[in-house]
Amino acid sequence: MSVMKELHSEITRLARKEIKKELEPIKRVNAAQRGYIADLRRDVGELQKEVARLQRAAGKVVAVEVEETKGFWISGKGVVSLRKRLGITQMELAALAEVSHQSIVRWEKAKGKILFKTEETLATLQQIRGMGKRDAWEELGKG
Repeated sequence: MSVMKELHSEITRLARKEIKKELEPIKRVNAAQRGYIADLRRDVGELQKEVARLQRAAGKVVAVEVEETKGFWISGKGVVSLRKRLGITQMELAALAEVSHQSIVRWEKAKGKILFKTEETLATLQQIRGMGKRDAWEELGKG
């Protein structure tokens, strides 16, 4: 009886060894394909992020053109609100708008509609208004 058990266990061991040997190339191909699929998923994710970024950028360009035709204006409260929405300081807003820090202080204290000295300042502020927090931080080198 023990000879039969020994023979059975030896046949089982050899069969498992043969199966493992036959499956090894399939496992290698499968692992390579999994790696390829993971690479493709990463590429798709990066491309989706790029498409979303481009859509946001295209939307901002359209929004700026529409606002230009309506006549853009902003109040002192609007400047404070814009700065807080972007999560930046007065100095950082001054750097973005390419004006002095004192101009930002004066704008924030203004009551009602702010009159700007140059059209460039108005256009720059309009662009800043179309930015998101991430865009502003990238412009400032914070993000």
